[in-house]
Amino acid sequence: MKECSFLNASVIPALTAYEYRGYIISAWARPESTNGSTSVGIVYEQGQFGSIIQIQRIEGESFESKEQAEQHGLELCKEWIDKQTNAKKEMKKRAAIG
Repeated sequence: MKECSFLNASVIPALTAYEYRGYIISAWARPESTNGSTSVGIVYEQGQFGSIIQIQRIEGESFESKEQAEQHGLELCKEWIDKQTNAKKEMKKRAAIG
């Protein structure tokens, strides 16, 4: 998984983004009023002319630490991408048979 810089830290707090199977994924920990943070994962794809388009936002579980929530957010993104990839393969397989 390739790490890359994402967003301008002077305007918006920087998010660490990763490339995974042709998508760009990032995660953050949304602080909750109770102790802990909720994991949030975001999946992007590159559009025309280098634009980056958000295609999925996934909210997960609450964790005690920010780091745990962020890591879980990345895992949620990977799972979502893997499901999409498997669904596309299955569709191609069915089209070839039928």
